[in-house]
Amino acid sequence: MYRDLASDPSHDGWLRTVAWLGNGGIPSAPPTPSARQFKTAPTIHVLDRPTPRTAAISWSDPGACHYGYQIWDMVPSKRDGICVLTGSAIRAGEMIYTPRVDEPWPINAGEMIAAAFVDA
Repeated sequence: MYRDLASDPSHDGWLRTVAWLGNGGIPSAPPTPSARQFKTAPTIHVLDRPTPRTAAISWSDPGACHYGYQIWDMVPSKRDGICVLTGSAIRAGEMIYTPRVDEPWPINAGEMIAAAFVDA
């Protein structure tokens, strides 16, 4: 019996995996940035300040990912968003910390923490 896998929603994950592998295992775009994508609120700790414009963050979400020592860079925000540490609003142009993007893209790519809360 022939099944059209492309129209079967139960195979969406499989099709994404095949597409990902066909692209050399490199996603064409980062994951959608939103703390709401995580099933539980992540546990976040500022561990260190290696330089005045970087922070080492421990990010742990049992349902999604764990980064024990992830470097975040201070940059101006390119968009409005929400601080994952405090839930406060962030406006485009405000200084934030965001995960350094390496290959492969971290699951929390695009998340942001208001710089004022890291610097405090």
